[in-house]
Amino acid sequence: MEKVNELKEALCDVRKAHRLIYSYQARMLDLVRFISAKLDLGGNLQGTKYYSNDIWKPRKDAYLNMPDGMWAWDFLYSYVFEYYLGELALDDGSNIAISIIQYSDTGYFENSGNSRVNINTFASEEESGSKLLFLIEMAPKKKDWVWDVEDIVNNKEYASINHTKTVLKKKGCVQGLYSFHIERFIDENSTLEALQEFLDFCKENDIAELEMV
Repeated sequence: MEKVNELKEALCDVRKAHRLIYSYQARMLDLVRFISAKLDLGGNLQGTKYYSNDIWKPRKDAYLNMPDGMWAWDFLYSYVFEYYLGELALDDGSNIAISIIQYSDTGYFENSGNSRVNINTFASEEESGSKLLFLIEMAPKKKDWVWDVEDIVNNKEYASINHTKTVLKKKGCVQGLYSFHIERFIDENSTLEALQEFLDFCKENDIAELEMV
């Protein structure tokens, strides 16, 4: 009977966790849409799931594909997720592209191991963090984009809660990476302050001169 009660309590925690994740993700969507609007990027958000595989189906009316060996992580889209805000042509002929990477938990990226499914090897919840990585790339006129976003997202240095900012240069293109703890975005005023901090970083490093609308 004691084990049954323990399971009932655990399942109650599961229900609470799902509702908490819903509220958290709704807030994240609102935040990213607000940032996209302030940068005047059109609001046509797109996204990519990282860390684990998508759950897909071969056609619209088919069941989802669930192969042997799939991870439980595959169900959790918001664990590591890229919001692609879009591209913008600048007056000098160059182009920029901006994404925001949501790391709901940096635990895997804080450890030295390579197992994504052995959560016992992750850094503890207290030693990990929840963060947003702003990613901007500038390509001069008639230049192609040169970075693989997936490589950036999965890089443990950039994904760590300890990362602050990085500027990368390759083949005439410049990429800026700027990290924020999610708690920086507690309200509209703090969000505007953080966004201005990112824009100042872009200007100071000759990536782009952008203004909020």
